[in-house]
Amino acid sequence: MMLNQKRKLKRTVSLVRILVKYGFEELLIRSNIKSLLPSDYNDDGAAQEQLSLSVYERIRMALEELGPTYVKFGQAFSSREDLLPKEMIIELQKLQDKVEVEALDVKERIETELGIDPDDYFESVDPEPFASASISQVYKARLKDGALVVLKIKRTGIREVVASDMLIMKDVAKLLTSYSDLFRKINLNEVLAAFEKSIFQELSFLNELANMEKFARNFKGVKSIHLIKAYPELSNDNILCMEFADGVKITDQEAIVSFGLDPSAIASSGLDLYLVQVLEHGFFHADPHPGNLLVLKNGKIAFIDFGSMGSMVAGEKELLEDFISHFIEQDARRLIAIIKKMAIRFNISDEKRLEKDIHLFFNLLNSTSLQEIDVKEILSRFSAILNENEILMPDHLYLLVRGIVLIEGIGRALIPDLNIIESLKPYIVKIAIRKLSPENLKISGMKLLRTVTEALKTMPDDVHSVISKLNGGELKIIQEIEGLSLIKKLISRLMNRLVVAVLMSGLFIGSAILVMADKAPRFNGIPVLALFGFLISMVLGIVLFISWMTKDK
Repeated sequence: MMLNQKRKLKRTVSLVRILVKYGFEELLIRSNIKSLLPSDYNDDGAAQEQLSLSVYERIRMALEELGPTYVKFGQAFSSREDLLPKEMIIELQKLQDKVEVEALDVKERIETELGIDPDDYFESVDPEPFASASISQVYKARLKDGALVVLKIKRTGIREVVASDMLIMKDVAKLLTSYSDLFRKINLNEVLAAFEKSIFQELSFLNELANMEKFARNFKGVKSIHLIKAYPELSNDNILCMEFADGVKITDQEAIVSFGLDPSAIASSGLDLYLVQVLEHGFFHADPHPGNLLVLKNGKIAFIDFGSMGSMVAGEKELLEDFISHFIEQDARRLIAIIKKMAIRFNISDEKRLEKDIHLFFNLLNSTSLQEIDVKEILSRFSAILNENEILMPDHLYLLVRGIVLIEGIGRALIPDLNIIESLKPYIVKIAIRKLSPENLKISGMKLLRTVTEALKTMPDDVHSVISKLNGGELKIIQEIEGLSLIKKLISRLMNRLVVAVLMSGLFIGSAILVMADKAPRFNGIPVLALFGFLISMVLGIVLFISWMTKDK
């Protein structure tokens, strides 16, 4: 605990010095950060040349000088046009990891970390990194069997630096949200919590290794993708050994053409692979920028860098499917209902106004030609509508939005008239067909049956309670004479629900039996009569459920 506080104090001194250097003394005064510093601390103030720059340029330069944690935080906001001014977005998009190469003995680090003699496993290891970033450095090597690999080695002490930075950032976020409604409205504390989770996942190479293995399982047997091989026996939480992918950036049209490949076909393949990750696997690459998608000479696409991945459980994936379906169908009312289910929290003061705003948004889409649609602008405008209603969506949705913007940008570079919304439609058809599949109907039917069973369990007690109160005269004491009609209506509704439930259960069971019939006419693998039975029973179940959940009036 004391060590963390010392690190925090050291980083706070650095933070104050840099903020003062770039002319942000007022923020320090308002946040009272200087009170955390030693009494003998002093600074020279901002230099005149720094003050001559715009505030957004100074923010970007301060973030770069503060180091990897702050740079990555700025990069995370660089796609949030819905929250930040355009001028600031432009500066944040310029953020680069300006980190000096750390001198280290690679073989010695391998021996220390993995407890092996590198010469027993590696034919050669390059002493100098071919890539250097804020969290790690990457070296080329060759295994004894001749395979080319890369060694991703974590920087010394980087976890401690990030941990100290996060402590300070949390303190600053609390001060900013207490000081400004703007920071409260953009859910700064929640955004910071999501960022903290993401950066610590990226710091764990064991987590990245697990992501690579899961990604490979999901795409097993798919011919259009090259799956990067990992070497778990030569990896731990600080070193990751993986196959070297000899390819070019997916946006390098000249190189792609030199391979004898069609850039537009490559773009379509890359888009399809990403949509499959999102809509079918529910596990997707969260940072698909051009440097992380390589095209090999055989035309296959390789995704690299699995430190940051988006993940959805089955229920979240179903909600996303419904969201996309209602969005493409431009059904504002159903879209709002799904948004409420997806949101972590929301504060919609005027739902009618929200519905109107979404309709206006759809009108804007309809008035724009397919070639002119800017996905980045569309998502930004829609996010602005959510922000105005204080709707906080789950982390995976923001990662998905960023991923779609990046993928769409790659596609546009290779296919100028690409329209990603049109590309989504075949997947919507797939989703609809899957929902009508025998297996899905069986699962949906069982869920519905469980819901109805639970409702039927409580129904006799409810009816018995009402009748007992009538016989005992309680309701006569509580209700006036006109209240008797309400009681009659209640009993009538209960009886109607019981009849509907019995009818629905009979239809469902009968349909389930018909599924086993061998010679019955079939549609999509399901006997036609069974299909009608399932559909009618599902409709009855939905009606019953809505009726049961609606307050009696």
